[in-house]
Amino acid sequence: MMQHAGFIPQAVNAGDPDQTGLMIGGEGNDRAVLAAPEIHFETGLPRTAALVLTFVGGNMIIPNGYAGGDVLRQPLAGWRLAFQVRIQLQSVPMRDLLNGAAPAVPSSVNRLGRFDEAYYRVQAAMLDFEQSDLTQADALNTHLNTDNEFIANRFTAVVGRWLKQLAANGNPFVLGYVVTRKTHATDILDRMQPSGANLAAHGSLNFLQVMGDRKIAHDPKLYGVHAGHFNTAPAEGGVGKLVIARHTFFNEFIRPLLVEPIRARLASLPDYVHARRAQGDELDRMESLNEKSGAMATLDNGARADFVPETSGWRYRDHVLLHWHEGGERSHDRESEQDWQFHICVSNQADAEGVERLTFDLSSSLMRYEWDRINQKSGPFVRKTYAGKGWARTTMQWSLRLQCVPSARGSIALNVSGRLAPAVTDSGVLGVYVVSDARSHLLNMNKISNDWDGNAAGMAALQQTVVAQFGAAVAAMFGQAAGHLVLPAGPQLAYRGVKLNSEGNIELELAHEER
Repeated sequence: MMQHAGFIPQAVNAGDPDQTGLMIGGEGNDRAVLAAPEIHFETGLPRTAALVLTFVGGNMIIPNGYAGGDVLRQPLAGWRLAFQVRIQLQSVPMRDLLNGAAPAVPSSVNRLGRFDEAYYRVQAAMLDFEQSDLTQADALNTHLNTDNEFIANRFTAVVGRWLKQLAANGNPFVLGYVVTRKTHATDILDRMQPSGANLAAHGSLNFLQVMGDRKIAHDPKLYGVHAGHFNTAPAEGGVGKLVIARHTFFNEFIRPLLVEPIRARLASLPDYVHARRAQGDELDRMESLNEKSGAMATLDNGARADFVPETSGWRYRDHVLLHWHEGGERSHDRESEQDWQFHICVSNQADAEGVERLTFDLSSSLMRYEWDRINQKSGPFVRKTYAGKGWARTTMQWSLRLQCVPSARGSIALNVSGRLAPAVTDSGVLGVYVVSDARSHLLNMNKISNDWDGNAAGMAALQQTVVAQFGAAVAAMFGQAAGHLVLPAGPQLAYRGVKLNSEGNIELELAHEER
C-alpha cells in the first residue's frame, strides 16, 4: 500500500560492512526485496501501530572476520522485522490535496474532492518515525531466521536507521485519509470513539471500538497483545469487520440513550401503590405488597422500579397488590392488582429478506386485576359471613422492533416497526354476587385503555421521542465509528450489515463500494 504510493521502497539497500558490520541488499541476487508492508494497529496502545516489513528475497552481507575480504551471505527470504511506530493525525486542507501539495494518488484525490469542507474535516493518518523507537524490534511481530543475537540486533539497527533516513527526506508516510463529519452531536461522539484499526496490505480494514484507556474490561481476548489484528476470513465480498465490545456498547450507548430515557418516562407516571390512598381507603398492610425491580420498595418509601440487566438486555417490573376493606351492612373485601412489565432485548433477528440484523425489541405489558368479596352480617351475633365474589382481569401489550440495516451511501439506519395487541379480558362471579357484567362493573376499561395508550411510556410516545432520538444516535455513532477512510488505493468502505457475533460483541461487516 505504501509502496504503491511511493513512500517505502520495494527494496532495502542499507548499511556498510566496514562501518556497521553488515550490509543489507545490493545488486542482482543480493537485492533485498520487501513484500507489501503491513500496519497492525494495537488497541491497547493509543496512536501506536506495528510496522511489519517482510523480506521475500535478497541477502545480508557480513564480513567473515578473516583476511582476504571474504564475506558471508545470509539469505533474507522469510525474515520479518517489526517496529512500534507512533501514529499521528494531521489536518489537511482540501486545496493541498487538489493542487498536489499533499501526497495522494489521483483516485484518492477524486474521492476526497467530493467532500465539502464546510461539513467535513480531512486528516492524514501518518507514521511518525521521529517520535518512534526504531532501535528495538517489536518481538510479537518479528521473526528473524538467526540465532546470533549480535547479527539480529545489528540488522534491526540498520533497518531502523534506513527508515529514519527515509523520513528525514520529507517523506510523510501517509497511510490514508480519514474524513469525518463536523456536524455530529458532541454528546454522541463523547460516548463512542474509534481507537484502533488494522490496515493490511491486501486491503482489509478492522476497527475495534473501546473506551478510556482502550482496554475492554473483563474480556482479555479483546484487549490482550493480539487484540486489534483479526485474521478471520471475511465473508464473500467483505473486506473487514468493525467490532464493538458488548460491555461497552450496552453500557456506554444503549443504556444512556435508550434504557435510561424509557426508565425516566416510566418513573414520571403515578405510582399505583398510591391508587387507593387518594380515595381514603386504609390498606391491609399484611395482604398488600409493592414489588419493584432494582429497588427495595415498601408501601411507604417511594422507591421506583428500575431496569435490571439480564442475559439478552434489560427487564423492568412494577408489581403492586392493594388489599383493603369497605364497611357497611354488606361489607366488601377488595383487591386491586397491577403488574407492569417492560423488556428490552438485544439479539439477531431476520429482516424482510431473511438476513440477520442487530435488533432491539421493546415490549411492554400491563395486567390489571380487580377482586371484590361481599360479606353480609347475619346470625344472633351479627357475624360477617361470605356471600359471594366477583373478579375481572385485563391484559394489554405492545411491541416495537428496532432493526439496524444498511442504508444509502454505506451508512446504518434504524428501521422501526410496531405491533399493538388488542386487550385480553376475562371475568367471573361466585355465590351471591349479582351484577350483569363483572368486567364492566369492576374495570373501567375506557380509563385503563386511555391511560395505557396515552401515557409518556406508551408505544406512540416512545416512537415519537426516545426511539426517534435513538435512531439518530445509531446512525451518527456508527457513522463516526468508521467515518470515511480513504486509502491510497481502492474504493470507499461501506457497511454491509451489523449483528451480534458468536462472542456476543457487535460486529459490523464492511464492504468496498464505488461512489
